[in-house]
Amino acid sequence: MDRFNNRFKIEVMRNKTLLITGSNRGTGYGIAKYFYDKGYTIISLNKTLKKEAWLGEIECDLRYPDRIIDICEVLVENKISIDVCVLNAAIRKLSFMEEMAYEDWRNSVAVNYTAIFYLLKSLLPIFKESKTYITVMGSHAASHYFEGGMAYCSTKAALKAMVEVFIQETRSYGIRTTLINAGAINNRPKGHANKKIQPESIAQCIYSIINSNTDMLLGELEIRPSQPLQSKDVGIMKLQYV
Repeated sequence: MDRFNNRFKIEVMRNKTLLITGSNRGTGYGIAKYFYDKGYTIISLNKTLKKEAWLGEIECDLRYPDRIIDICEVLVENKISIDVCVLNAAIRKLSFMEEMAYEDWRNSVAVNYTAIFYLLKSLLPIFKESKTYITVMGSHAASHYFEGGMAYCSTKAALKAMVEVFIQETRSYGIRTTLINAGAINNRPKGHANKKIQPESIAQCIYSIINSNTDMLLGELEIRPSQPLQSKDVGIMKLQYV
């Protein structure tokens, strides 16, 4: 533990620990704050540091597998317990394929998909020991496709297969994993905030799931705003846009 703290300057002193990616803003920040207020130690893997001590930040650019593996190896070597893991970080690059930069595609695949694999694989020894509850943040974009969503929709859709296989391979160890496919979340100030799911609501949902009966595994959860924006078209007229 001393080597761990000397390297990352995080004190794991509370009863339980949450490891989360992308907690410097938006949904991730809301989840981290909710769990911190519930008494959890927070370990955050963030590319951009918010520099709030309670977040327990470790600088990690998820585009680079070597960095992920290096951090995970230190966590495993120091036998850090992880009660809850929320894989939240994502890149949302929206543009038509014809206009998309190759780098935007590479980075989207690296962060939204490949990094999830490296984290799940590298931290598996801890997950087995801790009986970790893992939540992977998906999106409605995984099944509700749209123009300009080539990178985002594709990577979010691929998570369904990854999480399903992971569940089948690991639930015998007492690891429970849930893929959450969420609709519009109020994680950036872009208007219509009252028509979106609040980050705190996502956090409360996750907290409720992890405290459900241990004989039950919720493999996939789809959630959406209770008061969505209204479409200008109704009924069968909607089909002309599909």
